[in-house]
Order: sequence, then C-alpha cells, then structure tokens
Amino acid sequence: MHEILKLHLQGLSTYKIARMLDQDPPTVYVSLKAAKQNFAEADKMLGELKALGWPEKLPEIASKMSRRAHQNRTVAQETLPTQSEEIALKLG
Repeated sequence: MHEILKLHLQGLSTYKIARMLDQDPPTVYVSLKAAKQNFAEADKMLGELKALGWPEKLPEIASKMSRRAHQNRTVAQETLPTQSEEIALKLG
C-alpha cells in the first residue's frame, strides 16, 4: 500500500498505478480507499486526543486509562466462575 500511496501522491491515476505495479485497477482503488479511511480515522483520533489535552496531559490520560483497564480486568475476574463452580453448574 505504501508504494500505491507514494505513486498516487505523485499524481498518477489509479489505472497507471495498477499497470506500473502489475495489479488490477480495482485493487489499487480499494487500497487507496482503505488508506483514506485509515487517515480519516487517525485524524479523528488525534482530534479527540487534542480535545483531552494531548500531548500535555498524556501522562495523566495514560494513568487514567491504566486504572480503568485494571478495574475492567478486576471486574471480569470477579464475574468469571472458578473451575469448581463450573463443574458444579454442569453437574446440576
């Protein structure tokens, strides 16, 4: 995909890129479309991070995310039955 993007940024058409890379034009088109979607998603994420104060508040945000992940793991572990509880449930 890197080569396709590089050629596209040089102004080449999808058809010319496909011929240069020995690919079908629809394959090149799909690759470019996926790349544009990825860039749009990354841009959206950066906007959200900046709204949260990134990069100045990065250590604070990372700390909150870490605590939240730990809480989620703890809750998940508490709700999972132990092996003996699973056997008891199966045996009725």
